[in-house]
Amino acid sequence: MLVVVAGTAVYLQRAVPVYESTATVQIRSSPAVGSEGESEVVTVDADPELVSSPEVLGAAAHALGDGTSAATLGGVTEVSFVPEAATMSVTVQGADPAAAAARADAVAAAYVAALPAVLEADVAALDARADALRDQLGDVQAVLRESRNDPLATAERTSIVEQYQGLVTQRSALTSIGKPAVVLEAAPPGERVGLPPTVLLALAALAGLVAGIGLALARRGLDVTVRTPGDTAEIAAAPVLADLYGVPAADREFRRSAKLPVTSRHATPFTESIRELRTAVRVSLGDEPHKVVVVTASDPHAPRAFIAANLAASFALSGRPTVVLAGDLRRAELSELLPAGGHDDGERAGDDAEDGGLRPTRVPNLRVMTIQDNTMDPADYLATTQVRAVVERLRREAAVVVIDAPPVLAAADATILGGYADGVVLVATAGKTAREVLREAADRLRINHVPLVGVALAGVKGDRRMLYASTYGIDRTVDGSPDPADDTAGAALDPDEEPRPGDDGSDAAAAGARSDDTEQPWPVGR
Repeated sequence: MLVVVAGTAVYLQRAVPVYESTATVQIRSSPAVGSEGESEVVTVDADPELVSSPEVLGAAAHALGDGTSAATLGGVTEVSFVPEAATMSVTVQGADPAAAAARADAVAAAYVAALPAVLEADVAALDARADALRDQLGDVQAVLRESRNDPLATAERTSIVEQYQGLVTQRSALTSIGKPAVVLEAAPPGERVGLPPTVLLALAALAGLVAGIGLALARRGLDVTVRTPGDTAEIAAAPVLADLYGVPAADREFRRSAKLPVTSRHATPFTESIRELRTAVRVSLGDEPHKVVVVTASDPHAPRAFIAANLAASFALSGRPTVVLAGDLRRAELSELLPAGGHDDGERAGDDAEDGGLRPTRVPNLRVMTIQDNTMDPADYLATTQVRAVVERLRREAAVVVIDAPPVLAAADATILGGYADGVVLVATAGKTAREVLREAADRLRINHVPLVGVALAGVKGDRRMLYASTYGIDRTVDGSPDPADDTAGAALDPDEEPRPGDDGSDAAAAGARSDDTEQPWPVGR
């Protein structure tokens, strides 16, 4: 709507206004009474085309004296004749009200001045017809002199006499008119052609609004991506475990600070939705320890690795020994997301040193393991008993194992790793993941008998509930602003600080405040 209104305003500002004015010419007439008392009105031949003739327009242009040409006047002049009232309306356009009125008056005056010549031509035509009738009458008289009782000649003579008398009457009436036409009404100041600017702007606003609504409906109708949790759950035939809010902003903050958002003491919509996802996964898989969860995506654009790293860190911060297995051998990202930290649990993979081994991270209770075999295709290597044995060993050593897997449709890696796990979390992005892609990804997991726990929907816009969740508990001053003395709102976990019981930033405090053993998850099914 704004675009259409702005375009209309620019057009109105740049458009040259056009005004038009109308002068009215009255055609005079005279009654002609016949020999038998019948009467008719006689007027000059008021041909409307005479107004647009070069003679009239040239005389009008000369009278104006402002450089306007006859051709220009011809292009802006319109004429209408009303026979009943014997009036001729001359409408002419101009660049301003005065110019339009002057042009209309000039054309009307030139037309009136040209009509006497037309009257003379009409009288001359009547005289010529009368002369012709006299010649005919002389011939008929000659016949009657030879044959006085000739009925045909008698009838013809009567007819000629009647016609001649009529012509004489018409000529007399025309000559009695005098001036054949006068300007009845001079042209008033011109009025602007078209609708007023305010009306045009109002119509532009209405048209723009209608067009905008139409475009929005067309865009929604042609949109093939998932938009809402309800659509996602219906298409994937699986529950939406969590709506992940603020993922792009959280990723940008991570790139700036190199700290996972979930490790910060400052609650945000993203960190709260990650904790909601953690709770939903725990409830879906049950309370038994030693669970393996695969995090994959329906398409390559979903922020799968970032969500997997934060989910694993959230499990670790809740007091559970957690291991992240880098299962994406084609485009590894976990080393960047979970760099090595100062913590060392003293546990290294001795027999699996060739697979990269376990290494600690900056997040307490969280370790990372990478596996790689450059001699085999990633899908073939992941299907080996060696990788299965690695997953089973990690299951025994940790309470939770989170496996980062490539997108389902990109390769067979996700379905292979899903076969080793207790459940798979499928990541989709609202507004970007196509519906058919999500449906095909979920179907492929089911066809391969991979347990699909549910979908994590990223890209959802924040709502008021998540705003309350991220700001509740922050101390505030009298005026309602955050208390500067309270640094817990912006502080992050110290990567070198060991967890201490009772410490607000420790795992024990997190476990006490957000323990999965006591927290009530949001409903998994949506």
